[in-house]
Order: sequence, then C-alpha cells, then structure tokens
Amino acid sequence: MYNDVYETSTVRLPEGVASFIHITRNEFFRRKRKKLKEDDIAICECKYDASDPESACGERCLNSLTNIECTPGYCKCGETCRNQIFQKCEYAKTKLFRTEGCGWGLLAGENIKAGQFIIEYCGEVILSEEAKKRSHIYEAHDLKDTYIISLNSNYFIDATRKGNLARFINHSCRPNCETRKWTVLGESRVGIFAEQDISVGMELTINYYFEWYGGATVRCLCGAANCSKFLGAKSKGFQEYNHVWNDANGRYNACIKALIHFQ
Repeated sequence: MYNDVYETSTVRLPEGVASFIHITRNEFFRRKRKKLKEDDIAICECKYDASDPESACGERCLNSLTNIECTPGYCKCGETCRNQIFQKCEYAKTKLFRTEGCGWGLLAGENIKAGQFIIEYCGEVILSEEAKKRSHIYEAHDLKDTYIISLNSNYFIDATRKGNLARFINHSCRPNCETRKWTVLGESRVGIFAEQDISVGMELTINYYFEWYGGATVRCLCGAANCSKFLGAKSKGFQEYNHVWNDANGRYNACIKALIHFQ
C-alpha cells in the first residue's frame, strides 16, 4: 500500500503539446514516501447505513471536514468509504484545448458541481532549494513552459517533466476553480476543486497567487474585469520593480524566476 512504485499511464495528447511523463500520483525526489505509523492514522466515526448513503464518509465525516483522507483497511465504512478521492483518482472529465494567446488549457468535459473534486496536481515533490535550482536551469535552457508550485514551506511540486493534465490549467484573476491541500496517507497533496458550477466546455482556471522574484514579467490575458494585467502584480517584489515590458509576442508563457503559490 505504501511502497515507492510510481504509477504512470498513457494519455493521448493533441499534436503540438510538448511531451512529458504522465504520472497518476506524486513522485518524491531524493526521499522516500512516508510510511504511516498506526498511531498516526486518523480514523473517523462514520458507520455505513444502507438507508443513508451520506453515512459512508460524506460531508459529515470528521476526516473529510479536516481535509484528511481515510486510510484503507482502517475506515469502518470499508469499500463504501467515499473519502478516498485522491487515492482512487476520482477525477472529473476534462479535455485539453488550444487557447487564443494563452497556450494550452483545460476544458470541463462534463458538467461539474460547485465543490466537486476535479483533478490532483501531480508532479515531482522537491525541496525549496531544488525548486530554485531547477528554475535557474530551466531559464538557462530557455524553457518557457515550466510548472513549479508550492506545496508547503519546505516543498514544491514540479510538473515540468513529470505531471498530469492539471499542469495545463491556466491562471485567471477571477477563477472558477480553487486549490485545496489535503493529507493523504501522511503526505500533503494539492487538489483542484470547482469554486462554482461549471458547464461542459468551459475552461477551468485557478488563481496562481504568483510570486515574482525578478526576470521576465508575465502578462496576464485572463480577460477578467478585475485583471491585474501581470501575474504577480500584487506581490511585493513586482511592485518594487520598475519593469519595462518589451516582449514582441505580448506574453511570456513562463514561470521562470517565479514560483506559483497556491492557497
């Protein structure tokens, strides 16, 4: 259950999408996956009642209320437990598409309800020092599509070389999705959840809470009425920098010398 065998799957990508290794859960760089001790396992008080489907670890589940997934073999609801959405990859249907000016994006492939789990943000879990090192390497190689996000104060998730379709979700200053951090088998993980009802065919967006540390400025093209015009425009580093915008294409598609901080 807790071994370090990483799961990959084959995903058919549209022509023109840069290749990457598709994974179904996070990989850990230079450390092993945590092994849960029995004393650390959070066990809810739910008991399955056939006449009340919500009783099987629904919204009233103590674990679910604290963003902790139930551990298989310990939950009293057994196979009926509904609080293992990350472990079971219970994703909504989504579809890649080419946007106008913002590269690739992700569409809702079905009607999605507010609060619904859409997809996990998967990648390589790396220390903050490694994240900074990689950002410099990516910049040196002129790699403009990078996907490094914060997991907590010490770790980041890098989906640049290994990840899943969540890496294609674009930023919006008025997003229809949000990120939530969950604890799954002792590890912190990031999920994308619907902030409102989303109709099939609508683009999925989140707020990157982009922190700018210098280098190329990134123009925001979300089109929202409250658009800040640049990613990270509200961050201290950006506001203190007297920047000059001179990109002929009107936009950098990079997250170079910057890290995305999900809240």
